Amino acid sequence: MDAEMDGTHSMRHRPLVAPRRGTPSFILAVVLSTIGLALMSLPSDAQMGAPITSQAGTGALASFRTPIRGIPTQMREGSLSRFRLSQPCGARKLRVSGQKESKMKGSKTAAKAVVAGANGGVPGVGGVGTEPVTDTATLQGQIISSPNDPREYRLTTLNNGLKVMLVSDEDADNAAGAIGVNCGSWCDPKEVPGLAHFLEHMLFLGTKKFPSENEFSSYLNQHGGHCNAFTASETTVFYFDVDNDYLKGSLDRFAQFFINPLFNPSATGREINAIDSEHKQYLQSDFNRMYEVYKSLGNREHPFSQFATGDKTTLLRDDIRDYLTNFYKKHYSANQMRLCIVGKESLDELESWAKEIFREVPNTGVEKPKFPISSPVWPQDSRGIQVEILPIADEHSLMLTWPVDMKFKDIYRENPQGYLSYVLSSEAPGGLVSDLKEKEWIAGLAGRVFQQSEDINVFSVAIDLTDKGINKIDDVVKEVFEYLNLIKTKGIKKDLWSELIGLAEVDFRFTEKDTPGHTASSSASRLLNDLPPEDTLLPPSRALWNPEYIKNLIDELTPEKMTMFVESKRPFQEPKEVSGKVEEIEPWYGTQYTKAPFSTEQLNKWTHAKATSSKLQLPSKNPFVPTDFTLVRDPLPLKERQKYASDEKGLWSPPSPRLTENTTQLTLWHSSDAIKEFPVPRVQAYAVMRTEFSQKSAKNQALTDIYLDMVGDYLAEKLYEAGIAGYSFSFGSSDNGFSVAMQGYSQGANKFLEEALQLVRNPPLSPLRFESIKEESLRAYDNFFKSQPYDQAQYILGRVCNPDGFGVLELQEALKSITLKDVKTFVPTLLDTKWSLESLVHGNIEEKDAKDLASLFRKVLQGGSAKAIPSTPDQQRYQLDLGEGKSYAVRGKLANPLEKNSATFVRFQLGDRRELSTKDLATCLVLGSMIQEPAYDELRTKQQLGYIVSAGSGVTLNVFTLMFLVQGAEHSAEYYDGQIEQFARTFEKKLQDMSDTELEGFKSSIESALLKKDLTISDRAIRFWDPITKQLYKFDWSIDRVLALRSLTKSDILDFYRSKVLDPSTRRRVSVRMESEFEKERNNLEIAPVQVDQVFDDVVDLRSILKPFGATNV
Repeated sequence: MDAEMDGTHSMRHRPLVAPRRGTPSFILAVVLSTIGLALMSLPSDAQMGAPITSQAGTGALASFRTPIRGIPTQMREGSLSRFRLSQPCGARKLRVSGQKESKMKGSKTAAKAVVAGANGGVPGVGGVGTEPVTDTATLQGQIISSPNDPREYRLTTLNNGLKVMLVSDEDADNAAGAIGVNCGSWCDPKEVPGLAHFLEHMLFLGTKKFPSENEFSSYLNQHGGHCNAFTASETTVFYFDVDNDYLKGSLDRFAQFFINPLFNPSATGREINAIDSEHKQYLQSDFNRMYEVYKSLGNREHPFSQFATGDKTTLLRDDIRDYLTNFYKKHYSANQMRLCIVGKESLDELESWAKEIFREVPNTGVEKPKFPISSPVWPQDSRGIQVEILPIADEHSLMLTWPVDMKFKDIYRENPQGYLSYVLSSEAPGGLVSDLKEKEWIAGLAGRVFQQSEDINVFSVAIDLTDKGINKIDDVVKEVFEYLNLIKTKGIKKDLWSELIGLAEVDFRFTEKDTPGHTASSSASRLLNDLPPEDTLLPPSRALWNPEYIKNLIDELTPEKMTMFVESKRPFQEPKEVSGKVEEIEPWYGTQYTKAPFSTEQLNKWTHAKATSSKLQLPSKNPFVPTDFTLVRDPLPLKERQKYASDEKGLWSPPSPRLTENTTQLTLWHSSDAIKEFPVPRVQAYAVMRTEFSQKSAKNQALTDIYLDMVGDYLAEKLYEAGIAGYSFSFGSSDNGFSVAMQGYSQGANKFLEEALQLVRNPPLSPLRFESIKEESLRAYDNFFKSQPYDQAQYILGRVCNPDGFGVLELQEALKSITLKDVKTFVPTLLDTKWSLESLVHGNIEEKDAKDLASLFRKVLQGGSAKAIPSTPDQQRYQLDLGEGKSYAVRGKLANPLEKNSATFVRFQLGDRRELSTKDLATCLVLGSMIQEPAYDELRTKQQLGYIVSAGSGVTLNVFTLMFLVQGAEHSAEYYDGQIEQFARTFEKKLQDMSDTELEGFKSSIESALLKKDLTISDRAIRFWDPITKQLYKFDWSIDRVLALRSLTKSDILDFYRSKVLDPSTRRRVSVRMESEFEKERNNLEIAPVQVDQVFDDVVDLRSILKPFGATNV
């Protein structure tokens, strides 16, 4: 569970480019996974269910994301995850109480090489026979790695045929392992859909050597680790991470999955319930519903068209265990598995462990599954048609898909889809996206690979339509074909391809380490492709230029081959007798849809589409491409970087930033020491502007929100090229003011920041874009109440505890009456007020230049005026205090009458920063770690309350909390509340019975997390910026908690738990119960009692009796 869940509108950011771990922006996502080497077996966004809309400034979206930490991004049908939380699919993410921007880092393609040479300052483009130069690449055997990567790599094959990738990182803070298997949902027997997914679940539930059902997850939880898995179409991947010292023990437990699993009959029955619950979680997911309709159009001879998740109707059968064991024996063979191990040990030692632990994995000699059929995957009657789908949410989405005759193995280095994706999705002025937005027809567009396997390759263009655009579908499609024609005739340019690959190579040259968990999972998945060893880390230098492939791809994108999906309620508002359409029902999700062949008029219009408009332009040369990579500090040798800033007691704390200016106009912190550890020519600049302006009305908040959205929309176009070149920028409202963040290459940082701030200060505020964005926002407010029940529970919880902000309905009502004139009048009021400005400039920049950079925040945004207010010691917000000895419940009714799931979110307030001692804070961390696995095991695995179960501790608005979440379709929200309360009480005995060894294991795990070293220069900047924004200014706070942690006893933890969680006279408890319309049909068991002082049906009534904890500095 994410630690930070601030309440209503605690932070609104519209990023130009969302920062990514280890990259300056999203270059690897856009370039490597789209222009450079493709990556087939990692789940695509289509498989994972990520929204298929274009994000501000992201152009061609990332193709591959594989989460590792905590509860991962939902991987929907086609890539099915054990644990999942999702966000509703929609054009605009609503940022309200309980809603937040994901803190999960996007996937970083594991490319680690750069080719030498120079071409206008950018390293040259490699090809066949290109040799890496020693100062820009490291050759480890046949693996090419970055000179900035201190890790060592080795590929080997065990005697049983298991192929292994070993990664040695002697300074890593944790370790990881992963196994990929060439067996996915397409291997399911036709009579048992969902069997591969079910097997993935069952392997976690006990082995002959370690029979306890939760042995593996419990072992990892005790030692700072996590585990997960996903089932994709052709592969299944299992992965974990853990504290360094427990890697071998984890590998031993992990290996038994593939040696001797138990498949206990009792667990089999319960886990079928879990699969069924998982399916029910997403019955109202518009992405899942659309994707299942899409699959239903496929050839019934091919497993692509099969239902992959499984549920009770497909799995609850007397012979299911026989199917399970036979399926396992048939497909789970060492020769069809790929193992990756990441640890601090030497390569030789890691290899000896792999041989010792995994040698017993049986090799049955089975061949890699093939799925040949005599006819096309998409029959002729599924192409050249328009499919209209009735969504749950009020949204207008358009997706154009084409099956293309290109096999992955033949094109992965040329990757023509990547080049085409980039050009189509470019948000630069004059492009397709820009023109369609200007016409108010679309809110976003992304060209991408939608489905890819060895035999299937589907290219798609996904579009979010506006209210105007839904009535202009044929014209939107016509313009897509016009632009495709323009690309084919004038846009297949080697200089553009070279520029993009060159940027990827620059980024690769200065690559930074990824987490061991993600390295392991992505590598195990990638190894299943059986690429040549030199492509193991996907070096951009291996990409090949082949314009003919791009032309051939465009030639296949014809109207006759296209399937067009329209997802909107608008087509279904016309009476059937008038429309003449025959509605069909997709059986697994109950989705209504119609299909009809394109009309002759449509085909003629699209077939003869030519780019006649002079406004349509192709991407031009990028003016933001960096050429100067000079470092301001000499880096330490590779082997010494991670040892930097550690003392003889093993305590680690990097040098703090220096306060270089402290005036009424500017407080500036600066640091460039990190370059010694992270020799990358990038700079990060953050600023918080605390202002006298107050959001005291819903109208003011709504005005602020739409202004930020309009600015973000404008920035996305005007600075799109900067994003491609590695720069990112965000501007948003925060506690008591505004927050700005910028990062990118040092060379052009000043120019980029000034241009971005000028656009913030003086946006055009176009009438057309205002109406379009307002419409999107209003629709997003409506759709929020059709989101997942736990999303809505979290929103209400934020409303309960956040002292400020307004509810969705208040903001929606306020927005309805707002005009563009109101916004134009409001902006000067918002910006021309007194500020106190605090900034951190960090990275590859000298102090003098840092001052110049920071001065831009005040100079540009304030117009150079010297308006200032004194910075008070504590301007922080605190949660509303539930009150000692108080327990409340808020009852919410789900607006979607088709939603079967109910959800309960429980929060215990443990205390605010000022009242809790350092030892108390350490206790909060240990408790959160201790309670995660037992809660999951009891409430989810044993009681089968629902698929989504989570527990943990966190801090929200300076108040530490313990939280529980359950969502399911079998019981009432009140029943879930009672079972959470019952578990909280029984957990006391588990604490009492905990051995000293177990306690020390948890303490050691938390200590490792507190002392975990930063992986990237951006991580270091965030480490410094957090205490600055909280006005704590204590940069070595983790050391204090470690010292307190070391003295913590079981008695301390028990006393704290009893007082804060169990004792009705001292605890602070609130639950939010989101009730489904289906609750009245359920035959619930007896509800465990929960002492509640009052149940509220309106959160406003509860808020009215609460007061904040107080805003006294720690």
